[in-house]
Amino acid sequence: MIYRNSYFSKELRQAYLENNVGMRRKLSFALFMGVLSFAIHFILRTLTESILSDLVPYLIQESYFSTIYLYNGISILLYAFYFMIQYDFLSFAELRKNQWYVLVKMGYKPKRMILSKLGASIYSIAAIYAIGFFAIILMTAVLKYRFVYSYLPALFLAGLIDMFLLTMAAMTISLYTKNKRTARYLIFISGIAIVVLHFLLGYHEIVSNRVLMQNLLNLFDFHTSLYLPVAGGLILLCLIVCVWKAKSVAQYYSVPDDIYRQFLSEDQKVVVMDSLAGKLRPLYEKKGSGTRAKALDAVITACLVLMICAVMVCNVFIIVLSAARPGEELTFMGYIPYVFKSSTMEPAIRKNDLALFKRIDISEPVAIGDIVLFQDKSVVYVERVLSKEEDRYVVDIDRYPLLAREGEMLKTIDRSEIYGIYSDSNRWLGAFILFTNTILGRIVFLVGPILLLFFYKPVKTLFLKNAKLDMV
Repeated sequence: MIYRNSYFSKELRQAYLENNVGMRRKLSFALFMGVLSFAIHFILRTLTESILSDLVPYLIQESYFSTIYLYNGISILLYAFYFMIQYDFLSFAELRKNQWYVLVKMGYKPKRMILSKLGASIYSIAAIYAIGFFAIILMTAVLKYRFVYSYLPALFLAGLIDMFLLTMAAMTISLYTKNKRTARYLIFISGIAIVVLHFLLGYHEIVSNRVLMQNLLNLFDFHTSLYLPVAGGLILLCLIVCVWKAKSVAQYYSVPDDIYRQFLSEDQKVVVMDSLAGKLRPLYEKKGSGTRAKALDAVITACLVLMICAVMVCNVFIIVLSAARPGEELTFMGYIPYVFKSSTMEPAIRKNDLALFKRIDISEPVAIGDIVLFQDKSVVYVERVLSKEEDRYVVDIDRYPLLAREGEMLKTIDRSEIYGIYSDSNRWLGAFILFTNTILGRIVFLVGPILLLFFYKPVKTLFLKNAKLDMV
């Protein structure tokens, strides 16, 4: 008997006869998580001299810590998506479909089956996470970073606890939510909530610190963060609730609300007597499904159109900005955008910032202390005004490179050579433009719109098909 003798093995395969999800699919998913984490780290390394180096240095360091930390964050979100896609086979949704009802009536023990399913789920996610974890370590070895063993146990344990928490939360959600679409939304929200808890409970300060993570015991420093006892309590609570609720649900036959869908014509409906109100109410209302489908179609169409338009506008902006030549720069609402490629004007303008210069004519005043944009012998310079005498201005950079001679960039220029005054800069836009010039950025912002235009109808049809299946 499959449920009595090999139910645990069946759950490890996560496969009924009609389902092709097996151990090879799990292995592929684990390797995909590792490869994606490695690819994102590789891309982030191209953004080291941007705002990311200030906000999230632990993601872009030349270290195994950076790649594994990325893997932990990506794995929790990817597994949430994986659970959503394979919801029918990974969750307790089979109880809602009465697939345990006959077995329970034949004398099989629901508790044993429930514990087998939970045990198989935990075993599976531990295997998936471990395979991906060691895969990212092997791939990072190609980059020849210095290998530090001491923070690997702490990183492994931190990521595994998050995966266990998400798994137990998803299993509990599947027992209390009849609608598959709603359950999927809640599972995704649970993955986000785990990340948010890291910040709210101070856990992020520990797991993102390469020095603290070299000691496994720092994870259990409850004076710094209460995340682990909270996560452990939630896992235990979900386990108790799952056993109690699943045991109850497995012993009752659940009649689908839309069992009469295939038998009803457009003008027919099935009603039941509401004992409290003393009135008849529809058991299943077919009316309105067409309206929902049309509304969903309109939303998907609008989202795809907006996505295509936004990406194409970004493409045009990047192309024009890249093609600009001295004296013929792009001017937008009276401002000239420049991606600053040096550190000579720090801290006012940092390397890879998108700097905005107000375009001015010869009649507008230029004051001492202004950062100006000027052209000298067909070369564009950005320097600060130190002094002036009539129409002659003395300018210099704010920060000289380490080996440069002080005063080497000091110049005296005519007022006619100045055509822009520094207004503001944005580090996020600078990082965005930097990303668009990477290989992945080119694919997303150049190939992406073309693929959406060509495969617009199939994508929309797929979304609508999945949405209709979720309503069932």
